[in-house]
Amino acid sequence: MEDAVPMQAMFLALFVALVTGFSLPASADSGWRKYESGNFIVYSDYSEKTTLKKIRRFELFKQSIHELLGVPEDSVDVPFEVYLFKSKWQLRKFTTNSGGFYRDRLGYPLMVVGPGGKDSIFFHEYVHYLTYRLGNFVYPRWYSEGIAEFYSTLEFKDGKAIIGGVPEIRRGWLARENTLPLASLLEPEGKFGNNQFTGRFYATAWLLTHRMILGAANGMDDRSDALKQYLLRYTQGEKAAEVFFEEMGEDAKAIANEMRRYARQRHLNAIAMPLPDVEQSVDVSPLSNGDLVNIKVRLALAGGDWDYASELLADNRKSLDGEGLAALAIVQGHESDEVGTEAALISRLMEDPELSGAGHAHLGHALFDLAEKNPDNRRVLLAEAAHHLEAAQAADALYGESRLLIEVYWELGRRQSAMNEILRVIKRNPASLAANQLAGEYSLKAGLREDAQFFLTRVVNWAHSEAQAERALQLLAEIEGEQLTADAG
Repeated sequence: MEDAVPMQAMFLALFVALVTGFSLPASADSGWRKYESGNFIVYSDYSEKTTLKKIRRFELFKQSIHELLGVPEDSVDVPFEVYLFKSKWQLRKFTTNSGGFYRDRLGYPLMVVGPGGKDSIFFHEYVHYLTYRLGNFVYPRWYSEGIAEFYSTLEFKDGKAIIGGVPEIRRGWLARENTLPLASLLEPEGKFGNNQFTGRFYATAWLLTHRMILGAANGMDDRSDALKQYLLRYTQGEKAAEVFFEEMGEDAKAIANEMRRYARQRHLNAIAMPLPDVEQSVDVSPLSNGDLVNIKVRLALAGGDWDYASELLADNRKSLDGEGLAALAIVQGHESDEVGTEAALISRLMEDPELSGAGHAHLGHALFDLAEKNPDNRRVLLAEAAHHLEAAQAADALYGESRLLIEVYWELGRRQSAMNEILRVIKRNPASLAANQLAGEYSLKAGLREDAQFFLTRVVNWAHSEAQAERALQLLAEIEGEQLTADAG
């Protein structure tokens, strides 16, 4: 039976009276705007005209890709959150990559695009998101990156969407014929710390993918059926390079020669389709300085940058709203192994009827951390954590805290609730390694060995490195050992 959430008074009695000194959030315009379309939530410090133009291109790309791949519009109902940075200085606080970065956050996609990032970077990452969101398998890394590069070249010209051009950033590698040997492309284990290797890898992945998808339209044999069989075998765990060559019916040298001829063609045919009709209705609202602090803190915490989150909160202490104060409670809790000032802050926030969904997510996190320090009242604190994490879930604002909610449910004995949340996460992103690892671990805890083997085997089959597969392999070995013991008994 599920435990009832305790009355708030039970929690409040655990702590001392709240210290005073909190101030209202700053209302001054930050120069940033929030844009909400049907499919994207965009935060930007670009001009409104520039941002709306970018959003239209995002919407055109999304609809074009959905039509091209036959993806129903209602199959992706999670808004894609995009941060467009005009300022290099502000972006540097989050990443040294001027192009930006992507985070899945267990089904809450987040994309940061910097001033050095062209629309093609967003297109590339959206293809990753779409293929992971809709698939029950993950492609080998070369094909995953290859199709993302392939579709990222989409151009809108003369009333048409055109896909299949050469990515601008890869032209140099291809012109110099500085591509990778196929063995290194198909099995690139642990080599991505080298920028030279990475550049060659992406160029070669694009070239081989283009040949597989459009080779028949460019005077070469149609290898689409062979590719499908190879991808199926890869999904089932047959990752060796030899599997690719078996399905192609050629050895490495023959395929390499074929790719070289393909790259030397003076003209490559592309895919053209009528430009889709996009009805753009975008709500635009200014962000106050307080709002901007909140979204920057969310970005910092999503990237695990506790120091910058702490710096932001400290510099803006007097202007924090409920969400900012809840984030501050997390940061304060991380500063010491003992219960500190975060206890009084948490107490105050629990009385805030205006707390946002993201504020509830932060507060649930802070309560969980507090429970770690307070074993005598652990169960009460975890129940309150569940209450606030559920409020965040209802507002669709968990932002990656699903793992925490599952852990809280499990410890409270609410196992069905934990498994339901896991199912919700898996449905959001069926091919997420993190989601499948989570499902495998908790299925094993629940004694559902076959389910655990299913999810953990997925992780092993889809992992791009030994490090990604290590924990899943350990758990699978435990299951196998237990089964052998049971059989022997």
